[in-house]
Amino acid sequence: MKYICAFEVAAQWEISGTMIHYDCVEGCIPADAMNQQIENKSVARFWEAMWMAKIKTFDTAAVYLTAAFKMQMEMVMQYPCTLVEAPMGYGKTTGVREFLKNINVQVLRQKLHDDSLTGFWKDFCRLFREMNTDCYDSLLQIGFPTNSNTKEMVVDFIQKALHSEFTVLVLDDYHLVDSSEVNDFIEYLLWNELPELHIVLTARYTRLTNLDELILKGYLLHIQKDALEFTPEEIKAYFRLCGVTLQEKEVKNLHAYTEGWISALYLLMLNYKDEGILAASPNLSRLIEKTVYSPFSQEIKDFLVHICFLDTFTLEQASYLWQKGNTEELLDAIVGRNAFINRDEKTGIYQVHRIFGEFLQALLKRAEVAQKDKLYRRMAAWYAKTGEYIPSLKYYYLAQDWDALFEVLEEDQGHSILNEHRKELISFYEECPAPIREKHPVALLVIAICFFSYNETERFAAVCKEIGALLQKNESGENQSLSEIEGELELLLSFTEYNNLEKMGEHIKAACNLMERPAKFMDTRGGWTFGAPSVLYMFHREIGELMRELELMKETLPYYDRIAKGHGAGAAHIMEAEISYLHGEFDTAEILVHKALYHASRYKQQDILICAVFLQMKMALYQGDYAYAAYNLQKIGEQTEKEKWYPLLDTIELCQAFLLASLGQRQNIPKWIACGNYEYSKLHFPALPFFNIIYGHVLLVQEEYHKLLGSMDYFMENARVFPNLLAQLYTHIYAAAANEKLHRRDEALTELTKALELALPDLFLMPFVEHCGRIEALLAELYRKGVKKEFISSVLGLHEPYKKAISSITAEYFTSEKPVLTERETEIAQLVAKGLSNKEIGQQLYISENTVKTILKHIFEKLGIGSRALLKQQIDFEREE
Repeated sequence: MKYICAFEVAAQWEISGTMIHYDCVEGCIPADAMNQQIENKSVARFWEAMWMAKIKTFDTAAVYLTAAFKMQMEMVMQYPCTLVEAPMGYGKTTGVREFLKNINVQVLRQKLHDDSLTGFWKDFCRLFREMNTDCYDSLLQIGFPTNSNTKEMVVDFIQKALHSEFTVLVLDDYHLVDSSEVNDFIEYLLWNELPELHIVLTARYTRLTNLDELILKGYLLHIQKDALEFTPEEIKAYFRLCGVTLQEKEVKNLHAYTEGWISALYLLMLNYKDEGILAASPNLSRLIEKTVYSPFSQEIKDFLVHICFLDTFTLEQASYLWQKGNTEELLDAIVGRNAFINRDEKTGIYQVHRIFGEFLQALLKRAEVAQKDKLYRRMAAWYAKTGEYIPSLKYYYLAQDWDALFEVLEEDQGHSILNEHRKELISFYEECPAPIREKHPVALLVIAICFFSYNETERFAAVCKEIGALLQKNESGENQSLSEIEGELELLLSFTEYNNLEKMGEHIKAACNLMERPAKFMDTRGGWTFGAPSVLYMFHREIGELMRELELMKETLPYYDRIAKGHGAGAAHIMEAEISYLHGEFDTAEILVHKALYHASRYKQQDILICAVFLQMKMALYQGDYAYAAYNLQKIGEQTEKEKWYPLLDTIELCQAFLLASLGQRQNIPKWIACGNYEYSKLHFPALPFFNIIYGHVLLVQEEYHKLLGSMDYFMENARVFPNLLAQLYTHIYAAAANEKLHRRDEALTELTKALELALPDLFLMPFVEHCGRIEALLAELYRKGVKKEFISSVLGLHEPYKKAISSITAEYFTSEKPVLTERETEIAQLVAKGLSNKEIGQQLYISENTVKTILKHIFEKLGIGSRALLKQQIDFEREE
């Protein structure tokens, strides 16, 4: 018996036998009944009715999940992480979305777009905005966590936001981020096993460093391509769900052609819906165009091109891009007719399937330049409107709309521009035509200060020269906006003389004379010390000129304050206090520290406060008061976190590393410092030599003498850039100590002599005192030879009480026998190391949160540490041993 689809063109229909088969409708109708209908009604009306039946019956948006996929997804709540890994078009995103609709959990979904850390982190933080605004703000200000301290803070904030509610976090298209830093962060979340959080990654491929270990230890469920491939039976069932009944031969052919690939199956089903035939296509893009894109009206086609840049979007965003008032109507028509764009009913967010998105962007490439530029500008304007300046700059750059791009730079003041945007910013400056740059002097100032922070000295100088040339053209003062810029340029030029206080002061005073308002281009929301916990380190550059430099600092800061709104308040007092400390005048130093604390607190200058606490910590060490040093450091850390100065937490960890290294406690030193990973921090380039001071100290404590000596040239190269004499001084002391340990006495004496030559004119005693235990024999030999006898005598005299203080602290807090924790203390310490909050620990152990806090305080006292991060590091270290 021959059958023909009742939905083929009417002119081609044929009836034979006693039954008519409906490919798209379950069941058959007897031929006699059909003949009767044909006799009573016109053939045209009959086929019209059949066509309407087709429309009602076809369900092109139907979703079918394979049995293998469903079976594995049933275990998603049993694992901290599930990785769904398969090539493009295998239904990863749709499958995960549809499965999670049917389980009673909160779902957070993030669509990944590229490998930008900043972009990833902003989108990640947004997931928590509705749940807890404070957590959202804190996560945003912390920035992407690059070390254990910030990672622990992020975990705590996530736990607070979740409110003990089971949550699945879906990171869609995870392969696009392709970042070792993001991989490390995700793995950190997994190892910490947040009980309420389960992560689902969908990816074409992944590069998780410890994937095999995560699978082996039960932290990750790995769902692969084979679980998403349709079997012949599932192909038949899927087509039936969509309203199409297949013959066995057709099922077999489809399986052989598609190998169970859902995207091809879906497109072939759409083609069958329109043409009544299952025709294979050698080109997926052509099949999308034929079955999905072409049937749309011209208006919908135009609309799709307008939103083609977006993987996910809101109705408001789409309306802004379309600007014709019928956006919701068009979206309803699109979502109702295909599965390549869908809407999350809970959030109202639309999501475009990546296959379809890539198809639309390929269409745009063929569009006229003017049309593309118009769309780029509209995208850029949307992002500028919502305060997302980096993507706004990107799209204005694509449109080559330099005026708008430079206006965005002016509005943002460089606040959003990080080190990862260095190449883009250079392109903006160098590709923009000079006449347009001249119209935006404030943007040039912003670019210049960014170049300075990147250590792009030649480009920084070029921008300053360009601004200067603009001002020369305006000597008559006709252009009022340029006249206002003159003072700003003077302030900018002060950075060209960093850290020469005399020349910096000349520019700052000139700027004050020209300006009646604070500087526009400077972002005073950031720190003043570039992340270094020492003002003296920043500005001491000439041997024997220390007191002159202090006078210049005192003279210049009042002028700077007038145009920088209190930025750096207290810095002169800190510098003077540091000088007193280095001279061994501790009472004077303590008085000056309190003056600095007053001024810095008044103007909320957190980095200056940290400088003060760092100096107090050093003096407490000299007095043998470890409790005071550790307590002050803990308190400033808590305050810094509370006030959301998150980049300065790296500065506090530098202070912490100095304290631990001074006491020989290498096991608790933050790992990023112990490994020399400056790039993992949020310190700026001018702070790099100070980082090397701490890192070099740590290498000595770790007895890595060869590595330390091999790093000396690098340390000195960095210390000579501005220059920083204090960094050079410590480097020579370290080199002397390392050479002595390797029995290279001549080299050690040479290095120590260089250090003495740097220190003697300004009477820098304390750097030698701090390290005298490693260089005492060398000092004694130089003393016997008559070299710098008075200076060495002073060093050795100061060292005696320092040595006793360190011995006393070590005996009390860091005995050779490890402090014994009680069973309950050990239990709590291990739970803290796993990342549990006090509340969660109390719930798990059936004790109150206050009891947990009390026991934790005892643990800190026993172990001589002051934070959960240090406790975790100690537990991890003991496990490794």
